[in-house]
Amino acid sequence: MDLGYELPRWGADGDLGTETIDALARFLRDHGVDIDDDAGMVSEAELALVQRIHAATADAPLGPQLPSGRFHDLRASASQNNVDGRRPWKQITGVTLHQTACIFGERPQRWNTVSAHLGVTRAGQALWMHDFEKVVWHANDFNASTIGIEMEGTYAGVEGDDRTFWRPADEPDRQPQTPTAELVESAKATVRWICREVARHGGRVEKLLAHRQASDQRQSDPGSALWQRVAIPLHAELDLTDGGLTYKVGRGYAIPERWDASRVGVKY
Repeated sequence: MDLGYELPRWGADGDLGTETIDALARFLRDHGVDIDDDAGMVSEAELALVQRIHAATADAPLGPQLPSGRFHDLRASASQNNVDGRRPWKQITGVTLHQTACIFGERPQRWNTVSAHLGVTRAGQALWMHDFEKVVWHANDFNASTIGIEMEGTYAGVEGDDRTFWRPADEPDRQPQTPTAELVESAKATVRWICREVARHGGRVEKLLAHRQASDQRQSDPGSALWQRVAIPLHAELDLTDGGLTYKVGRGYAIPERWDASRVGVKY
């Protein structure tokens, strides 16, 4: 239960019953170990693996090391409407960055319905809505293999170019924002934490991606300001990639030259 594998209330009674076997089976599969559900038992080797991971969890800090120090675990209260099952840790190979394109504010509960694993506010708070093993609908064809981070704010697709800024019909006077230092540093700390957590569970994060790379409806997501302040420095620091010069999936857009000067000739 400490590892996030829920048991029904009547199954957590100390007996190694069906509910416990099922939870252990999910855990082992998430960590790349097959288990025979029909055996009705867990081997000593399998139990030792669970105990090793649990011991490592006891020493690992809950959440990223934030400059603000404000981290909120919302997993128990967050809506499950946009969750589509679980996945093995080794299936997690990337992190996808988003901008919220709106303001939620600093009350953690306002993030309970956000369809992403994590959120970061403009004041630098970090919020954890969903376990990393859960598949959350946040980035089209990146859903199955990435963890999504929503960064709060309204940002132009290209900083300083008003033509790339989205205004909803009921907010014609909305103006683009500049990322705060608190948001940037907390977002970077959150990505670092994700990489550590995935590695601790036997997986590896290789890509740091933009939602625009997976959707023709999210051309400005997360926008050049966030990409240049968060993604590009972390690519170098953590040896991550955005997939390469023209990388995109489905009907998405590759990272353009106006976001990354090394992408010569790639249009916005």
